[in-house]
Amino acid sequence: MSQRRVVFLDFDGTLADHGVVPAAHVEVLARIRAAGHTVLLSTGRPASIVEDAVLELLDGAVCSAGAHVTVDGELLRDDLFPAELARHAAEVLLDLGAPFVLEAPEAIYCPQPMADWLRARAREAVPGPAGSVGGGSWALARAAVVPEDLTACSFAKISLWQSPIPVDEVAARIGDQVGALPNSMSRGDGSSGELHLRSIDKADGLRQVAEHLGLTVADTIAVGDGMNDLGMLRAAGTAVAIQGAPAVVAEAADLVVPGPAEGGLVLAAERLGLV
Repeated sequence: MSQRRVVFLDFDGTLADHGVVPAAHVEVLARIRAAGHTVLLSTGRPASIVEDAVLELLDGAVCSAGAHVTVDGELLRDDLFPAELARHAAEVLLDLGAPFVLEAPEAIYCPQPMADWLRARAREAVPGPAGSVGGGSWALARAAVVPEDLTACSFAKISLWQSPIPVDEVAARIGDQVGALPNSMSRGDGSSGELHLRSIDKADGLRQVAEHLGLTVADTIAVGDGMNDLGMLRAAGTAVAIQGAPAVVAEAADLVVPGPAEGGLVLAAERLGLV
């Protein structure tokens, strides 16, 4: 591939291993960009918990699974739950009593016990290996805010853990505008996941960025390992999945590579002629 490409990288399990970008990935990102390609994060995480040190490795980010898009510091998209839907969603979550966070570009809003848990987890975090970037749990703890009224918050997406009912049923209680997907901490029993606006997908961010850069969808490369990457992989000109991804995700890929612990992005960059 000699022409310019724009590459979209999922974060957890693709670019980063437990929130830390390994040194091999840090190095290959610099090489990809030096070759004239554009590289963006494409994550379910809100912008508020993506560390500056990680963003400095990239040209922009598609956050909140497509709801918040920036390229070279320019904001292209910032979609939030409609106010009434957001209020109702928070009421449903509070009634359930399960741990949750309301994810916004500027903060993650949550009940006090959830904020306390995030901060305790951050205190237990250990620095990554030499040459790596990212501190994992610290970004979550720093972004956590406990508002007086969670039903008054504006947000783009929700993460939910250990729900007494399956997350897809939680989505149904909130309304048909909301969909549910497993998250990186899902235990396979349907009790944890992400609640998102059905009208928004990572694929939307991919298309918008390509158009903004004057490129076509055929010029895009997407790399991911989760169900929230499926739309992006199917939309991209070239799709790369991570080993161990759900079967439907792997089937959508043109190439499958190892995870970040094995430097999979390096292999993908070499196989696709990005470096």
